[in-house]
Amino acid sequence: MTFPSPLLQMLEDYVLDIDVQHEEVQRDGAAIGEFKTQLLSEFLPWGEQGCIVLATTGVVELEYAALLKSSVLFDATCRGTIELTGGDRLECINRLTTQQLLNLGVGESALAFVTSRKGHIIADCIVHILEDKIIIDVDVTVVEQLCDHINSYIVMEDVQVINKTQSTHWLWSLGQDSGNLKSNAGTTFNLPKDFLGIQGFTTLLSIDEVVPCWESLNSQGARPIGWYALNMARVEQGVPVFMIDFDTHNLPHETSLITSRVRFDKGCYLGQEIVARMESLGQPKKRIMQLQMKSDELPMAGTQLWNDESANGTPVGVVTSSAISPLRGGIPAVIGMVDKQHSVPDTTLFMYVGSELLQAITENLNPVSANEPT
Repeated sequence: MTFPSPLLQMLEDYVLDIDVQHEEVQRDGAAIGEFKTQLLSEFLPWGEQGCIVLATTGVVELEYAALLKSSVLFDATCRGTIELTGGDRLECINRLTTQQLLNLGVGESALAFVTSRKGHIIADCIVHILEDKIIIDVDVTVVEQLCDHINSYIVMEDVQVINKTQSTHWLWSLGQDSGNLKSNAGTTFNLPKDFLGIQGFTTLLSIDEVVPCWESLNSQGARPIGWYALNMARVEQGVPVFMIDFDTHNLPHETSLITSRVRFDKGCYLGQEIVARMESLGQPKKRIMQLQMKSDELPMAGTQLWNDESANGTPVGVVTSSAISPLRGGIPAVIGMVDKQHSVPDTTLFMYVGSELLQAITENLNPVSANEPT
């Protein structure tokens, strides 16, 4: 179980004031037609580790607009931290990941899968290079498993693996103006755009630095954002997230994220044979696709997909994420895991939302950027 965020009390006490205007005809002695309402923050659980994240400060649409037009702050309690030290740290993590890390410079970051001998994903990481250490930024629910995995493959190397999750904290500053924000503490890295489909930065802080840093960034104009608005934006961009759209049961090719996480021109790494064979033999048994809806009804995660209007027999896929998409005029943005026979573009699939049978058309995910370090 993780410790509560240092910002929890501050976010619980955060009150969003909104002016509500009435268009009624004004009369002498009548109310002036406006009043202020206060909206309180909401929270939601993340995984099974006792972590909670901010869901919204009160109005998701306002947070979403701030993300697109200015800058926002997200309290990334959902991220854990592993620190690698020792002279062999870079070679060690390079042979355990699908990414080429040996050519990264100090201050650079890259996305990478850590895979098992059988090629399954153990973790989807952001690897940050510092002069005297390597920071592995990973979903908080798999930190302990990843530490154990790395330690199990250290024999004679000079590598120390330290779980720093309880003594450090991550803050995300996101949006088109996030580059103008100046952090007064911690270490700031570029947040690879392929991670969420959103421009931004991630700052690693000690626990006692979190509140002052948050207050400083907030005073510079970055407003708090919750997961609801952040999730809306990343689903619009068609970016799947580890432990939501895929997990430790999946192979890298099933995620449709090969471009940003896997290098086929690097040396050996754990699980390489399986990953390389999948690349050479072709399509995996299933993979993540975008689903273009033909209705404004919102399917929830877990909604089953069928290949014909009868919607009988064995489903051919499942919705993994969905959100109302302002950029699409309110038509939902949907991500789903679809089996091999139907995971090709322009395939029509069917699903039930309530009692209504809806159609969706499959599309490939759009890579956000080239497979290069940031």
